[in-house]
Amino acid sequence: MFYHELDADIDYSRKNLRWNAWGAIDRDFFRKAQMPEILELLKREFKLEKIKNTPSVALEEIKLPPTKLGASDLKQLSSIVGKNHLKTDRYERIFHSAGKSYYDVLRLHRNTLSSFVDGVVYPSKESEIVKILEYCGKNKITLIPFGGGSSVVGGLEVIKGKGHRAVISLDTTRMNEFLSLDEESHTATFQAGIYGPKLESILNEKGYTLGHFPQSFEYSTLGGWIAARSAGQQSNRYGKIEEILTSAKLISPSGTVETLRTPASSTGPDWNHIIAGSEGLLGVIVEATVKIHKIPEKRKYFGLVFPNLNASLGFIRTADHEEIKTSMLRLSDANETRLYEILGELGKKKNPVRVLKKWIQTRVLDAKGIGSEKCVVLVGLDGSEKEVAHSFENLKRIWRKSGALYAGEKLGQNWIHGRYNMPYLRNHIMEFGLGVDTMETSTTYERLEALHAAGLEALQSSIPGSIAMCHLSHSYPEGACLYYTILFPIEEKKPEEQWKRMKRKVSDAFSAHKAPISHHHGVGLDHKPWYEKTLGTAGVSGLNALKKSLDQKEILNPGKVFHS
Repeated sequence: MFYHELDADIDYSRKNLRWNAWGAIDRDFFRKAQMPEILELLKREFKLEKIKNTPSVALEEIKLPPTKLGASDLKQLSSIVGKNHLKTDRYERIFHSAGKSYYDVLRLHRNTLSSFVDGVVYPSKESEIVKILEYCGKNKITLIPFGGGSSVVGGLEVIKGKGHRAVISLDTTRMNEFLSLDEESHTATFQAGIYGPKLESILNEKGYTLGHFPQSFEYSTLGGWIAARSAGQQSNRYGKIEEILTSAKLISPSGTVETLRTPASSTGPDWNHIIAGSEGLLGVIVEATVKIHKIPEKRKYFGLVFPNLNASLGFIRTADHEEIKTSMLRLSDANETRLYEILGELGKKKNPVRVLKKWIQTRVLDAKGIGSEKCVVLVGLDGSEKEVAHSFENLKRIWRKSGALYAGEKLGQNWIHGRYNMPYLRNHIMEFGLGVDTMETSTTYERLEALHAAGLEALQSSIPGSIAMCHLSHSYPEGACLYYTILFPIEEKKPEEQWKRMKRKVSDAFSAHKAPISHHHGVGLDHKPWYEKTLGTAGVSGLNALKKSLDQKEILNPGKVFHS
């Protein structure tokens, strides 16, 4: 397989997936054995006297109200999807009532989530979705489309529509088939409920790759990627999902919207771009045709060490301006570089050879003027042997002018090995009263350093004593994405308010710098106020009119993104 660590055999049976944390029960943080050392490190970083044990409540303890679906509802919905594919049990209702954001997981851990779906339907074909939409519209039932459930922006928050009496979740994951491959056009068509690993495995077996690898890859679906306008970690080469999307089919309460399979057109507003980012408000995405690529002959991922943020940004900007073919340019700022460096040393024996090697590395960095402000850039190159070699030599010319040191391919291989694993770390540290959250935005190059500083200041001032860091994860000729991470001790009395305070402050900082509220996570409920502010009254009104046209009874995922 192209990415050797992929596993298409993940058990996605719902009760194998964690209801209150990331990932599957039978999978875990690959450095779990080092958790005591990691916790001790965080204890020192936060200057805590001790680490407290704060386990999650049990599933049976969750305060779950009785379903509001009556006997007639259950009978009619069962007749549509089959008795075994309508679920109202405790696990299914709780699992489908939240995403995987820090705020979602926090409330599940503490038993403070207050709204739940009343049932879950698992359709297997389009005709069933049409009937479900019709039934919900006639019977005042809110419907929330659900793919992998990996939303981190409140996209699955259970909000009942005005005048509605119940809420159900429509889980698309039974609609997960590979439909066709067009080798002449380099496109493939899938049902939208297919998970990332299965989709990629099917393509790999035929010699192709989609090239779309978001961090949520293992537990997210094609339809979810499109609905949120996601970005894969190799987006420099393959593009964001809206660039990969060639055609889509959306079933709305007013009818089906299906776009043509064409490379480009000039036929008014592009429905592909309307469907991409629709986040379940306009309809259910059931099918998509996507651009695919031959599996590259060569992959070369390596690290570079720069003296400071300015030098590393200059390197990335120049590489993009010269249109050098890269798959990934990932810059860790000084804070992130420092923490990752410490984490990388955990568990390693300090024998004389290692001590000497570390001493030599330090002397070399000192000689190059690389000190505490150093930043690491991970570079990914995919392509033919000739193409990769050519890009490498061109990049070498640029990084040498920037005063950087080549750090070898081990850094790149370590990143590839662990890139889907870090969300599992959040599972563990939350069990000990420690939180971690992320947020991302983008801006043009001339504003990057100012926005970087403003975001860090907002995070650290909102939670004093926290550790805030940032990396640049996706870049373009005109600018780049900034992806922030904050680690912090969770307040014991009002942790939800602690999170809201932090979220408001960093979102206000993005807004003040005229940066979008999200680059690839979406809007959902969490980002809605800042998205509406950016759109303005006319923009919000126009989108609501579009929703009203497709969803006249406003049953679909109400109250999110732009919906009043």
